[in-house]
Parts: sequence; structure tokens; C-alpha cells
Amino acid sequence: MASWVITVKTLDTEYPTRTVAELDGTREQAEAALYDAACTEQPEYAIRKILRRKVFRYADGSYYVCLYGRSDQPRFKLVLRLAELVLDTPWPTQERPDRQEPEDRIPGPWRR
Repeated sequence: MASWVITVKTLDTEYPTRTVAELDGTREQAEAALYDAACTEQPEYAIRKILRRKVFRYADGSYYVCLYGRSDQPRFKLVLRLAELVLDTPWPTQERPDRQEPEDRIPGPWRR
């Protein structure tokens, strides 16, 4: 089993890429979760009701989603991607060196 994340990027806005979901499973399970996210994801800041959704799949398996409000122009454009964890280094096990006391950093002539 592998670890996966699903990310979403909202195009034409200043909002950064964010993680939608983290999951462990097979590639097929992760791709199914990505498709479900493409069919249900809405921007966190969407004020108006979404009335229509178009979902396109790129050749690499990611999705381009157009969300429509009342107009015939997309209100939001999203790109959802699936990423597999390929490297996870362990946390360091050694202790940090003891911190020096402040007087150890004060030059000699100024010490009392």
C-alpha cells in the first residue's frame, strides 16, 4: 500500500494549492478518490451556489473542473492532482546540543 495526497489548485486566483485529502491504499483506490473529489470539490470561499460542473480528465490522470454559477462563464476553475509519497525521511533521533547560557555569549570585558 502506498500513501497519497489529493491537491487542488484554483486557477485565476491568489489562493495557493491546498491538500484536499490524504489516504493510504492502492493506486486504483487513490484514483477513485481523486475522481470523487473532482465531482464534489468546491472552493472554500465560494459564496454563491454552484449550479453546473464540468469535469475534464488530463492525459496524466489529473482533472480540470469548471464550476458555474448563474452565468455561462465558469465561476471557478480547479485542477485536482494525485501525488504518491515516494520519500519520507525519519525525524532526527539525536538530541539538540545544550543551549549556551547567555553569559557564555557575552565577551569577557563585559561580564560581571
